[in-house]
Amino acid sequence: MKRMLFPAAVLLTVGLLFACGGSMSPMQVNNGVPMSVTVGDMPPSGVAVLFFEASITGASLQPSDSKKPAVSVLTNPVEVEFGHLQTDTAFLSLAKVTPDTYSSLTLTFGNAEMTIVNRGAAIGSCPKNSVCQLTPSFSTSMVTLSGMPFPITIDMNSVVGIKLDLNVNSSVQGDLSINPAVTIAHLRQRQDSDEDQEMEQLDELDGQITSLGTNQFTLVDRRNGQSFTVNVDSNTVFEDFDRAGCMASPQNFTCLMMNQIVEVKLSENGMGTMLATRVEFIENASQEAIKGTITSVDNPTQFHMVVFREEPPVNGISEGAPVAVTIAPNAVFQIGGEEMGEDGGFSMFGFSFASSADLMVGQDVQVRPGLVSSSNGAVALTTDLVRLWPSQITGQVASINGNNGTFSLAGLSPLFTGATPPVNSITVITLSNMDFQGFPNQRQLAVGDTVSVKGLLFNTSTTPTLVTRTIEDHQ
Repeated sequence: MKRMLFPAAVLLTVGLLFACGGSMSPMQVNNGVPMSVTVGDMPPSGVAVLFFEASITGASLQPSDSKKPAVSVLTNPVEVEFGHLQTDTAFLSLAKVTPDTYSSLTLTFGNAEMTIVNRGAAIGSCPKNSVCQLTPSFSTSMVTLSGMPFPITIDMNSVVGIKLDLNVNSSVQGDLSINPAVTIAHLRQRQDSDEDQEMEQLDELDGQITSLGTNQFTLVDRRNGQSFTVNVDSNTVFEDFDRAGCMASPQNFTCLMMNQIVEVKLSENGMGTMLATRVEFIENASQEAIKGTITSVDNPTQFHMVVFREEPPVNGISEGAPVAVTIAPNAVFQIGGEEMGEDGGFSMFGFSFASSADLMVGQDVQVRPGLVSSSNGAVALTTDLVRLWPSQITGQVASINGNNGTFSLAGLSPLFTGATPPVNSITVITLSNMDFQGFPNQRQLAVGDTVSVKGLLFNTSTTPTLVTRTIEDHQ
């Protein structure tokens, strides 16, 4: 395989958060500093990787005193789908870390799965212009990091975060095996007394509610079995629960019900406390929800997508699988409320998502599966619900219009440029209260920047339009 297939890096960011007290769910801290582990990602700009999942099977810190044993910071292996963490962060675990000076961090990876859209020449067993599921092996599964900012000192009065980058361009080898190329992006430190200070935001945590308490609920992520105790407060926003029949106005904690499927945006303060800033309704307890990225729109009643999330697991469908979706005659088209915000978000522009004519390649959508069938390995389903969710797209800033808060995104993935008809640029509209992530010294967006944007993608005439509140810089 030619290296030109992956001309840009994929950044998989892992934050290791050290703290003094508290936890993801209540836990007693006797001896040691609780550590939380998070992870994020950015995709390549060559072959379109729509799904990339791997297990992080181990993470340990080595004390500077080589006579001391390594300290594990990952209690159980965790499966992470990196393809949809371009602007988001996923949570891995909490662990107790002994205060000490540490000289290195070792990570262990395993069990990778990848789904690509190949718009070019055949790659191994993946033909041209096809969607392929791969199970790449690891030529080296263990990585030890010992450069800056190591050595690091952890004491009982500090909260520390380390953010790592994994470069997929360097990690994917010519035989399609993976040799993880990980570096340290930056180090965060603060005093534990500043417990109101946010260390991380955890986005798009999907799961089912398994218990309800006083201003808190338990959410289980069926993908990896993680259980989260989530707190709410007076500032927590509840969205789309009118679809569940909740009559509260404004919507509030009383809208939550056992076994509902919800998506939660969390604020994590480095002390282990999980506070929901937003809870969005996905489906009722008796229903199933599948999210995927559209790879083709075949006709007014059918499109293809690659599944990146299902909650709960759906019989006959696996995450990472390409599926053909038939739209039922009575199907409802909806838009997720996440990007709307108090100012109405996209609605002020009058964009439409009301029929199959509004579908396009690259959109992330949620469908409610009806009949699921399989023939010769091809999976198909019918749906009576198509719901637009924020897409995460990476490219280069081609031009900026400072007068109306828009810019043009080019250098897109072959998912777009190889589509029929091709999509070579996307107009990005920025909304109020923008979240600019990773911009050094708070500098402004500039032509030529490589960025990831997260927002609702609309099939507007001439050039598609994406409405965003989140931009991640990758310079």
